[in-house]
Amino acid sequence: MSLAAMLGLETRDPGECIIKIGGSEFSKFYANLQKTEVRLTRKGSAQAILTFVMVRHNGRYELAEDPRIRSWAPIEIIVVFGTSEEPFFNGYIQQISTSVPEQGQVATLTLICQDKLAAMDRNQRNLPWEEQTNIDIISALLANYDLTLNTDLPPSPPMSYHQNQTDYRFLRMLVGQNYEWYLRNNVGVEQLFFGPPRTTAEASGKTILVNAGKDTNCTEFNISFDGYSPDRIRVSTAPLSGDQISIAEQNPVTQLMGTRPADSADSGLEEFAWNQPPGNGNDQQSAEASALANAEENALKLKANGKLIGTVFGQLLLPGSMVEVGGAGDNNGKWYVDSTTHVFDSTNYIVNFQLIRNSAVGEEQSDEHILSGIL
Repeated sequence: MSLAAMLGLETRDPGECIIKIGGSEFSKFYANLQKTEVRLTRKGSAQAILTFVMVRHNGRYELAEDPRIRSWAPIEIIVVFGTSEEPFFNGYIQQISTSVPEQGQVATLTLICQDKLAAMDRNQRNLPWEEQTNIDIISALLANYDLTLNTDLPPSPPMSYHQNQTDYRFLRMLVGQNYEWYLRNNVGVEQLFFGPPRTTAEASGKTILVNAGKDTNCTEFNISFDGYSPDRIRVSTAPLSGDQISIAEQNPVTQLMGTRPADSADSGLEEFAWNQPPGNGNDQQSAEASALANAEENALKLKANGKLIGTVFGQLLLPGSMVEVGGAGDNNGKWYVDSTTHVFDSTNYIVNFQLIRNSAVGEEQSDEHILSGIL
């Protein structure tokens, strides 16, 4: 199922998609696989949708009757670039849909899958968590599903909770809205990455190239600027004694990804600050940390969406990582990957992406696209 062979692009890195269902490769039905789509985000579960075509033989559809095609069967998707195999998706089949036409023999089978976090959403639990930090609770929840936690966050002060929901929904409450949380395979171990955006990391790997002649790997690149997003966040907590309310204002502290901040400090208007509602408990330290995370998220005012030719790019573009863009003028330089949708079909491997950043003007890091455009 090599895309390079299908496209005749033997000089490019292939984007071969390997499918395993129930622990064994599903190679017998690769010819039936019409499209594989994997949707990744920085906040929450990954989803995969596989669409097969089926031909009736002797009144039966062999693919649909394969014993591996069942709900909650484990499914893995691996992408091959050259000689390197990269684990990409690991989860379970959740929904199975079959569409049989009124006439003819060709039907379709669609598998809708969720990553391993799906296993945490099967059983509602009613139990107390006494005086434990969020980090300890999240680690304990994940350990029940052979998952580990990868975080840069310090433990919050111990608190008590009463869980009356599934582990997944309880996890979603604990991580909150201002931090990232997603599963990634790290040297063979499934880890939940939890914490603020890793925007201080250096851009690694290949560059997204726009208008770069024969080296172009990005066919669409569109920019939007959200100016109606506050530059800073205020938070307040009630005093433990007396009547003085404590108010703190959090400004983004992350290094700019370019040369000019995307805030409205030079607009000539009054400061752009919003108040954050108090969360659970009355802990000033946790409240300020949450407000800072909120301010950092709101600082990412620039958004870019586009389409990447995966067979030319030659590596996985994953949310939660830094990437460099070239050939886009002021929009060159470092961007943070917000979400990606990877589409494998019989003709190509395409990645629809959304990038974000906190700078209105980027810095050119590479001139390879300039040379490519004139050669």
